[in-house]
Amino acid sequence: CSLHDGIELEKRKIPAAVICTDLFIPTANAQRTISGIPSYPFAIIPHPIGRLEEDELRERAEAAVAQVMELLLNK
Repeated sequence: CSLHDGIELEKRKIPAAVICTDLFIPTANAQRTISGIPSYPFAIIPHPIGRLEEDELRERAEAAVAQVMELLLNK
C-alpha cells in the first residue's frame, strides 16, 4: 500500500482511498503516524494478492469496493 501517496493527495484536496493488504497494516500505521495523521483511514484486504488467479483477485477487489466507497463518501 502507499499510504504516503494517499495522504499527499488528500493534502492537495484530492480525495483518495488507499487499499492495503493485512500484512502491511503495521507499516501503514507507522506511515500515517509519521505523516502526522495517525487516524488516516485505509481499506484492508487479505494478503497476498500477487499470486492470485484472476477470479480470486476479482473477489478481493469486490470486497474492497465497499470499504473504498465508505472512505471516499465519509471525507
